[in-house]
Amino acid sequence: MGRHALLVATGEYDDARLSRLRAPEQDVERLAAVLEDPEVGGFTSVEVLRDRPGADVRRAVEDLLAPRAPDDLVLLYFSCHGLVSPSGRLYFAAADTVQDRPAGTAIPRSFLNEQLEDCRAAGRVLVLDCCFSGAFVEGFKAAAGTVPAVAGLDVVGPDVAGLDVAGLDDAGEGYVVMTASNAYEYAFEQDSLSLDAPVASLFTDVLIEGLAGGGADLDGDGWIDAAELFAYARAGVRVRRPDQTPQFFAHGASAPLRLARAGGSPERGPRRTASYTPGQLLVARGFRAAAEPVCRTLGPMGRRAVVFVDRRPVELADSSAIAAAYQPDDPRDSLGASYVRELVGQVLREAGDGAAPAVAVARGALAGLVDAMREGHDPVRLLRGVTAAARRAGELIAEAAEPLRPRDVGALAATAAGDRAVGEVIGHVAAVIGEDGPILVEEGKGFDLEHEFGRGLRIPAGYASGQFVTDPERREAVLVEARVLLFAGTLQAGLGLVEELREGHALLVVCEGLSHAVLVELLRLGGGPVVAVVVDPIELGRVHDLVKGVVLDHDLLAGASARSLGRVEKAVVTPGETVLFTGRTSAKHPAGLVRAGAGHVERVERAVRAVRSATTEGVVRGGGVGLAGIGAQLAAEATGTEEEVAGWRAFAVALAEPAERIARNAAVTPADLDPSLLDSAGVARVVVDAAARTACRFLLVA
Repeated sequence: MGRHALLVATGEYDDARLSRLRAPEQDVERLAAVLEDPEVGGFTSVEVLRDRPGADVRRAVEDLLAPRAPDDLVLLYFSCHGLVSPSGRLYFAAADTVQDRPAGTAIPRSFLNEQLEDCRAAGRVLVLDCCFSGAFVEGFKAAAGTVPAVAGLDVVGPDVAGLDVAGLDDAGEGYVVMTASNAYEYAFEQDSLSLDAPVASLFTDVLIEGLAGGGADLDGDGWIDAAELFAYARAGVRVRRPDQTPQFFAHGASAPLRLARAGGSPERGPRRTASYTPGQLLVARGFRAAAEPVCRTLGPMGRRAVVFVDRRPVELADSSAIAAAYQPDDPRDSLGASYVRELVGQVLREAGDGAAPAVAVARGALAGLVDAMREGHDPVRLLRGVTAAARRAGELIAEAAEPLRPRDVGALAATAAGDRAVGEVIGHVAAVIGEDGPILVEEGKGFDLEHEFGRGLRIPAGYASGQFVTDPERREAVLVEARVLLFAGTLQAGLGLVEELREGHALLVVCEGLSHAVLVELLRLGGGPVVAVVVDPIELGRVHDLVKGVVLDHDLLAGASARSLGRVEKAVVTPGETVLFTGRTSAKHPAGLVRAGAGHVERVERAVRAVRSATTEGVVRGGGVGLAGIGAQLAAEATGTEEEVAGWRAFAVALAEPAERIARNAAVTPADLDPSLLDSAGVARVVVDAAARTACRFLLVA
């Protein structure tokens, strides 16, 4: 059985005589969020149409109703101006409607009724939040039968009393119309006429209130059917606006049309009013859609995802490539998909690996937080719990980390790259130069992995300004065959001389200090790329030992010559470190250079960064097993207020998501995963931090 909805909102009109309405746009966003919520409406598809011409609206109505199967449920909703002709015919205004020519430019009542009558779906619900909308049911003939009262509701049509069915998959049948007013009344927005267009529609506002909070479950059976929802809405509207009279019509209903869950059995009590916003549900929905192809790549049995690039299907296995290429079918998913892209880029920049696990953790966290907000928990208090849980998770990772053993370097690199051959090469290179030795990666001319050894150095200092970057996508500054200026103290003058000495080569400036004026001048220098790195005296001495030249100061700068500058074959500078390489083989300062075939550079770099991170911060159990264990321990330590604990536990449970996805991709259970696999503790820390930041960003969406 499918549950399908079309929500039509028209607030902007080409004809200036039709006043602007602000309510429709936000009405449909809020209603769509409730209908799409799997714990409330559980609708298979919800399409939203905003400010579209009449032809588009009519086509969308047909597209909704024509292909339906006999066991489907459809819901059609209109929020717009209602127009009544002198002869009493009702029309619904579209964006291009001409006020005094509705027959040719608006949506006739007869069109909607015919389409709904011809639709094969068992359940058909039409909700009209428009002025004079009660005219829709005028002339309808009531079917035979006695109509019961539902919480004081007098309806037209046959018996729609409760029938005990299992759930939404057996939602009943019939044709139901709910209108915000009768044939002679305006529909009000809060305490004003809809013509004045202040904030939100009164009728739709009460409908959403009854659905989201479960208050419309008048008989306490855990379900909200159409008759109950209308009874709840009419009572709420009449209390606030006695001069507005919603209408109801039911035809051919042999069972109640179940529209939503109300929170479960009567013993559980009514569900608290949900605290999530429509924007948050849109983000969660888009994130879930974009995260799915990324999560499919997790683990040794991870699959390749097919995404469309320029309307052509492309098979991809790399998380960053998938996230960059993914284009949602529904434009409403775009924001959530951008969260995935940004999360992947952030993790790869910080750790070089772990993007897919971070997406899996964030996906699980968002789902858990939506559940918590569905129960009424405040998002800001949930955020405090997530932040505290992520901080504690980082501490637990550090406690669980063990030193990287030389014999495990190759296995760690293979796991990070997803390629055993890469692991073998990185393991061999690391064995020669040491685990902490610098390894440069560049694209080779062939398809095979190649490596060579030389002299090199890695220093824990990056460029002084992001404007030095030569590769914005990778946030790197790469210098080839560069001159190196070494300066003790703060460099403040003499750049004109330096410009002459480097003879147009790329220039790397390594100094102990850099004045703002000199930094500005360096950024303006021509004749090849320039990068400045500020280091301490010890690192300056190490660089001098590698590149030679002279360590200049203010006194020596005036007498400097071309020989005063050092030489380096290649320098790669990132925000946090600088790697230098020369081709002169030596036992001192050993370094490795790995050349990878086209398309394989990123996975080799990922392996190198994982090894580098593990050398610094140690290793934890891989395959998601380590994170799952941290999550279990974290959940047991949850502390704080009730809402903070809810946020803490939502994040703790999400840490098991990578292991569960890896197991699912391999068609095994999480208990069957290999506990001997290793992951960098540094990568695990970045995964946790990045996923938590994404979850906190989501919670602050209004």
